[in-house]
Amino acid sequence: MFLFNDLWLMAKEIKQLNLGIISLLREDGQLNYVDNNLFISLSVVDFQQKNLQLGQPYRVENGRLVCVTSGWVKCIVNLQEYYLHSHCMLVIPPDSIFEIIEHSHDFDMQAMSLKDLQGISQFGQGTLINADEDQWQLIQEYFNLLWHETLRQPLEAELVRLLQSALLIELKRIGISQEQERLRTASRHETMLHNFIELVNHYGTRERKVSFYADKLCVTQNHLGAVIKQTSGLTIIQWINRHTIQLAKVLLRYTDMPIWEISERLNFANQSFFSKYFKQHTSLTPNQYRKA
Repeated sequence: MFLFNDLWLMAKEIKQLNLGIISLLREDGQLNYVDNNLFISLSVVDFQQKNLQLGQPYRVENGRLVCVTSGWVKCIVNLQEYYLHSHCMLVIPPDSIFEIIEHSHDFDMQAMSLKDLQGISQFGQGTLINADEDQWQLIQEYFNLLWHETLRQPLEAELVRLLQSALLIELKRIGISQEQERLRTASRHETMLHNFIELVNHYGTRERKVSFYADKLCVTQNHLGAVIKQTSGLTIIQWINRHTIQLAKVLLRYTDMPIWEISERLNFANQSFFSKYFKQHTSLTPNQYRKA
């Protein structure tokens, strides 16, 4: 099975958004701090405008917490699409693929790396939190505490780790409360969509037949197809194609793998078939996309 981690072992380091690369891209004088243990920013608008390209997948090596402070942003994290507005927080696990689709002109957010923390694994493929005023102020206090610690050099790494661990506990508590409320009000169709997306994230490069996912979810193909289309607006094949194209883009942009090898890793019959498939969905051949 082809997994995200297999890809990262082959990726060019300079193309990753790890802490070392962020330190090279950031500019002095902005409201951010980065070293080998921590990245924290009270405003990412300048960094995002100069270094992140809309519609381009990126990989984050460490976990992230992002908090939208103004405007809105639409993004995809590990295949799931999110719409975040002011007072929304998103916990992104390590080794994730994210892609910014669009955002408002006044979009800005805070961001923080979450490195080497055991509790981050509890957040699955990504956790969205719509914070109320009290919850928002609480998380802001953690941001302020951690920011204050960066001003007291040398940075005490253990203190940072403890503060971030406490922050994760608070986020998990808020997330559990909101998930319980969501489950109380979610329809069976929404639950099926959620389970289907999890399966596509896991098996999408190997299994492209509707029957496979229907069998996994113990429903008929027709029923699954109708539920996914009605609930998400996309067909099963569109979801699988989204997953495949996103991984193909990352392999083409961030690795030196020849196209024939990429086609094999994504389980296409041959390079020609992969090239036609990629152009059908992006209007570019793999070579054109790689050189763009």
